[in-house]
Formats: sequence, C-alpha cells, structure tokens
Amino acid sequence: MPYRVATVEEVRNLTRDIKMYTLSINETFNSDPGQYVMVWVPGVGEIPISLSLVDGETFCLVIARKGKVTSYIHENIKEGDKLYLRGPYGNGFKLQGGKALIVGGGYGVAPLLFLARELARRYVRSDVVLGFRSKEHAILISEFEEYADRLVVSTDDGSLGVRGTAVDVARQLVDRNIYATLYTCGKEQMMYKLVELALNRGIKTQASLERLIKCGIGICGSCVLEPLGLRVCRDGPVFDGETLLKTVDFGRFWHDSTGKPIPIEEVK
Repeated sequence: MPYRVATVEEVRNLTRDIKMYTLSINETFNSDPGQYVMVWVPGVGEIPISLSLVDGETFCLVIARKGKVTSYIHENIKEGDKLYLRGPYGNGFKLQGGKALIVGGGYGVAPLLFLARELARRYVRSDVVLGFRSKEHAILISEFEEYADRLVVSTDDGSLGVRGTAVDVARQLVDRNIYATLYTCGKEQMMYKLVELALNRGIKTQASLERLIKCGIGICGSCVLEPLGLRVCRDGPVFDGETLLKTVDFGRFWHDSTGKPIPIEEVK
C-alpha cells in the first residue's frame, strides 16, 4: 500500500507525555474502530498508531511518548507539518447489538473513543469505564461523556473518580447482568482479567492488543500469538476473548524483533 501524506491540523496536549494529533488528507479516510495506521517519519522510523476518531477527510491519532519515533513526533511535529502513513490496517472491533460495556486503561482508551462514537451512531447504548494511574494521567473524559450512557472514571490513587482499577469497577458492573458485549483496550494484564471475568458471566468480549508491529501486513511475524500463529497486525489487533484464551501469549508474553518471547511485565 503506498504512503499517503497527511497534514497536521491541530496538536493538543492531553498529558505531559500524551498528545492528540488531528490530521487531514485529501480524500475520504475509510476506517473501522480498532484499525490502525503505520506512521512513517523519514530518517527516524515507522510505528503503528490506532485511530482515535475518523470523520471524512479528518482523523485523530493519540500518541504517547514511548520511544524514538514517538519522542521525535512529540518534539518536532507541529501544526502545518506533514506525516506519511499507510493503512488503515488490521481487523477492528465488530459492532454488536445489545448494551455494551467499554473498558479502557491508560492511553489504551484512545481507540475506544472511535468505537463509542460508532456504537452511539448505531443507537447501541454503552457504559464506559476509564482507568488511569492518577488524575494527571487521565485523558479524553469529556469526549467519552458525549457518547456514554454512564461514564465511570477510576484512578489507582483516588485522585480522580473512584479509587481502584478499571477491573474493580467492571467487576461490579457486569454483576448487573445487562451487557451483551465487553470491549476493552489497555494494559494486557488488565484485559486478561476482563476477558476471563466477562466470559465467566456469559458476556462476549473483544480486546485490542498492542504488539511489536513492523510490517503491518503479516510478513515479519514479530507480532505473532502462539500457538495459533495469529498475527496481531493482520488478524487483529482486535480479537474475540475466546480466541485469545487459546493462546499462550495473551496476558503473558510479547515477542521481540528476533521472535524471542519476553514476559509482558518487562515490556516498556
């Protein structure tokens, strides 16, 4: 897929280390919630970024400062600059009927905003749980309020919303037995707990995974989920919970550029 050139229309600081970039492109940008684009900065590198919102020729990317490419973008890309991208890639969330529970953690809430809006547009009601380390790490709360029937914010230290984790809040909500589907994105240990919780209650689940994605088209194999051989870049990044629990990697391991498994708690 050839690269397309997008113009940065707005840069918004969400936290000290997270920014939202609004970009435009001279054609309609068709994408589903949960899909991602490969963003290329010539001379620096290329990274996968999930789409946070898409509206005609305009789309939003939430970028956390985590490595070489994201640090360069944070420090150098401003309004009016260009970014090169290819995609969208991958399989996104499959929108289901019945009331939804959306649970996000950290900057993993970003792709869930696109999902919440599309569910609302289809008149699918949803409750949303957003979990953060503290008030200083909270993002996109007012945006989710626009689409959620009920929004619950939790922080580990209690500095904003409910004290506790998103899993703690979700556990109380699923006991109400009103949800058909639980959608989630965030730290994988959190998603593992949510998938187990929901499936034990008979609730369908879909989770969006983050992995080392280099090619975006399923060739390099750095994002594989063993033993099924699924590629997060091509077969995901969104998978249903039943499939994820059949893998040994979900919630436990990443693979580095050589294919070596790394305990997920060691991944920065």
